[in-house]
Amino acid sequence: MLKWLAKLWKIGVHGTEPALRRRIMLTNQLGVFGALTTLPYQLFYAFTGLSYYAPVFASNGVIMAAYLWTLWANYRGRHDSARSFVVFVAMIQLMMVTWYLGRGLGVHLFYFTIVSILPLLFERARATVVTALAVVNVGLFWICDQQFGHGTVPLRVSDTALSVAFGFSALAAVTLISAFMLLFRYQIDVAEQKLRTSNRELERLSATDALTELPNRRAVEAFLARWARTPGAVVGVVLCDIDYFKLYNDHYGHLLGDRTLYAIGDALRDATRRDLDLVARYGGEEFMILLPQADPAYIAAAAERLRSAVEALAIEHAYRPDALGIVTVSIGYSQFEKLDWRLGAPRREPIDAADQALYRAKSSGRNRVVSGLPGD
Repeated sequence: MLKWLAKLWKIGVHGTEPALRRRIMLTNQLGVFGALTTLPYQLFYAFTGLSYYAPVFASNGVIMAAYLWTLWANYRGRHDSARSFVVFVAMIQLMMVTWYLGRGLGVHLFYFTIVSILPLLFERARATVVTALAVVNVGLFWICDQQFGHGTVPLRVSDTALSVAFGFSALAAVTLISAFMLLFRYQIDVAEQKLRTSNRELERLSATDALTELPNRRAVEAFLARWARTPGAVVGVVLCDIDYFKLYNDHYGHLLGDRTLYAIGDALRDATRRDLDLVARYGGEEFMILLPQADPAYIAAAAERLRSAVEALAIEHAYRPDALGIVTVSIGYSQFEKLDWRLGAPRREPIDAADQALYRAKSSGRNRVVSGLPGD
């Protein structure tokens, strides 16, 4: 039953933006609920005395059809017309039924339901419009309560039936208000969850290099900041630069160069501790690998493992001047020591040391690892 109702609520929402989609669904809900809450009264009229209650029974039949028309209007894309029409129909129905049967039935209590959802139905309208509609509803409720409750009403209802019907009306009005609020709250929660998911994805993308799908410089800074909050943390820093990569691009083309960058990034990632280390594209053909909680011996071994992993790819590079014939990387490394995490301590020093070691690796023949640690 609920799944079937949910399908009715979503009529006309396909292809609409989220804010409009919520208003369409709320209009459909009001139309469906208006028709369904009229049904018990119709059954009462039918089984109590259809001939006697024929005028209100027939009127309610038209009203129920009008409620359901709003679903068709939304399906046809006439969203504003459907929204305004369903509010108008509800106002007219409440006044008409109260005039026929008196205030004792409590039908005019449903005006509170209309007032409660006006800001949701007309959320993009000016405050004056919503206020004016609310004032109209209050006025109609006052007329129903004060003017239709005295003297002889066109169609009488027994006192017992009035008591039962009034209780049903009050309960139904409160239930509908609660249902609308819960449904709308649910829709807001869904929208907020989608927004959070989207924000997380945007944050991930902003910290990811589009070509290699590795973390970028922003991710490096965040990684270092996170480890800076760990007491006694030390982090090894390794810089890798592809040897003669400009010559490679010039002769093999940028498309193959991009594929090579991706392959090397993948190889570097496979040669590290995936659950702890960070492999990032630091710029151009340069990669940075951060090795938390690593001593100098481990950093040196890891750097050599990274160099060997790239060499093992055996990517052809026939145009490098040293005639080695394959793509290789030169590596320099250093370490963030725990003393560097003091407030205000320069964070660039270990990176600069690794960069200078990388320069020495390039100068001394490439495809090698050079230490930038003090004393080496």
